[in-house]
Amino acid sequence: MLYIAKALLYVVFAVMAGTFVLYSVSPEKRPGISVPKNIILACIILVPVLAIGPLVQTALMLSEDFGFYESFSSILTTFEVGHGWMIVTGVSFLLFFLNVFNDVREDRFFAVLSLFLMAVIGAAQGYASHAASLNDAGGMAAHTLHFLAVSVWTGVLLVAGWSAKNEERFTAFYKWFTPLAIICLAVVIGAGLWLMKYIVPEYYNSWILSYGQALLIKHVLLVSVVFYSLINGVWIARKLKNGSEFRPLKWIKAESVVMVLIFAATAVMGQQIPPHSIEETLKTTKPSPLFTFFYEGAVTPQTDLFLKSSPAAIGLAALAAAWFMFAFYMIRKNRSWP
Repeated sequence: MLYIAKALLYVVFAVMAGTFVLYSVSPEKRPGISVPKNIILACIILVPVLAIGPLVQTALMLSEDFGFYESFSSILTTFEVGHGWMIVTGVSFLLFFLNVFNDVREDRFFAVLSLFLMAVIGAAQGYASHAASLNDAGGMAAHTLHFLAVSVWTGVLLVAGWSAKNEERFTAFYKWFTPLAIICLAVVIGAGLWLMKYIVPEYYNSWILSYGQALLIKHVLLVSVVFYSLINGVWIARKLKNGSEFRPLKWIKAESVVMVLIFAATAVMGQQIPPHSIEETLKTTKPSPLFTFFYEGAVTPQTDLFLKSSPAAIGLAALAAAWFMFAFYMIRKNRSWP
């Protein structure tokens, strides 16, 4: 259940970020989107509700010894995760009432102000993150930047792709969104490497564990996102600029779907034990069933993984390249998948 709540939190936050970013831009520079006010308010309310999962989980673990209410109260007042959630809740209430009494769809000032409050919520998430517990300033900064960048990038794609009433003004949209997406991608990669320095210093060896495998899946999906980003932000944008009647909406939707899959992988990672030391983790945690399915040898705390070329690896790489070529062919023909 916590996996679902975490993934939904990322999606809800991204929808909010995308909505406020798009409504911060002048109407002639964005697609004709329509996001109902009730949806905006519902997303704001869901943020603290979905973010409370880790607190409840920790309180339930401690409830056998101290009782649930006492454990929950102690977490709220003693631990960073509790402080962070209270900040998220308080700022969410401010954001909710700001949007109740004002319409961000009509007033760009309140859209920008809403974005600022969302950045505060993102910083609170960073403050309560696992990375921040390992390195106060560095971990908080890395998590916050990573969270906000991916939320803005994905959110704009989700809102523009799924709420656009037509396919007009996408040429103007790409002029500012493509640089924004490049900046977000750079921040996601940079902050992601920064986070890995704290949480997964042994990247290859982490593939033995479920956390490392989810991280690997996330990185594979990111390659697909970069592919779609190049198609959407460069190739399609150039065709539209040259007067083509190419219809970009379904490919923006495709990129947004892959981004949501990355959210799912991230949610799985959030419920696994972060392997700061693979050797120490393997002393108390079994290897992933998926890893033992493919690897029949003995796994010990001293097991080291490394990259090595093989016929199977070359074949899979060729298959991946063929898939990307086929995807580009479908996009050039402006066809949907069969």
